[in-house]
Amino acid sequence: MKIEFSERATRCCSGACKLILLSAFVTLLFACNQQTEQPSVSNIEAFDPVKLEQKTVIVEPDGGKTWNIFSLQIVGKIMSEQTDGAYSVVLSTTPPNGGPPLHVHDREDEVFYVLEGTYEFTYGQQKKVVGKGALVHLPRKLPHGFRNVGDTPGLLLNTITPGGFEQFFEEIDQLPKNQPLDRQKVQEIASTYGLKFLPADGGK
Repeated sequence: MKIEFSERATRCCSGACKLILLSAFVTLLFACNQQTEQPSVSNIEAFDPVKLEQKTVIVEPDGGKTWNIFSLQIVGKIMSEQTDGAYSVVLSTTPPNGGPPLHVHDREDEVFYVLEGTYEFTYGQQKKVVGKGALVHLPRKLPHGFRNVGDTPGLLLNTITPGGFEQFFEEIDQLPKNQPLDRQKVQEIASTYGLKFLPADGGK
């Protein structure tokens, strides 16, 4: 709020008059600042301890949904419907020299935490070998892949955001297991999730 005094009004006002006007202005300004937005009902509900407790997810060590695809055993620990679509969390067990083909996500960012083993991550034109305790963030639209370069099975904790991509694992796991994967069918399913598989050289 802006209040202006004209030169004429200023000249006509005595010192007492100016003091009264200034006092009124400060009072008005203070009153305006006190008119803060009251919390909405939805905001109050968002901090309802009971509702927050209901959204808490605890998964036992042997809990989760298991899929066996691309030479990986993937266990869905937290599904997107449990996080209102914000993210999902999966565990991937990778045999020596195993890993998914080079690929790129249009929609999801991924974070990998190495729990066991040694992995070579490919991201864009770069490669990096990492071991237990390493954390790797891979943004969407960046071609990437990983491979277990150790002699024993490796274990990765993978957080995918936003959620929903775990349904790709579910659909691929439903394909016939007694024959080689139908690459065309896999690509069709992948495309519905914004996923594209790339040549090993990244198309170069």
